[in-house]
Amino acid sequence: MSKTSPHQQIAKALVNNAVNDGFLISVNDGEDTIVNRSRNIAEIIKAMFRTDMDTLTLNVEERRVGMITLIYDKRRNGLDVIGNHTDIPHINRLVEHTMKEFER
Repeated sequence: MSKTSPHQQIAKALVNNAVNDGFLISVNDGEDTIVNRSRNIAEIIKAMFRTDMDTLTLNVEERRVGMITLIYDKRRNGLDVIGNHTDIPHINRLVEHTMKEFER
């Protein structure tokens, strides 16, 4: 059984927190949108980690409210997996809350 990387742990926590906050999530792997506006955590996570980067689009119903880019660089410690995100209060809080879970 392989150990889950810090990148994966943080990315999965972010997805859980986003769904619990009421967001619908779309997953794009850099080429294709694999999942479109879903709250199904298992489906979202299954679509992730196929490439070295995913972009999560966060929606409230039909309205896109922001994006989060996840970069899976194995040469780093994983705490920098969130490469970029839309700078609005809801998403800033989501990212900050998720990252607090992994502070040492």
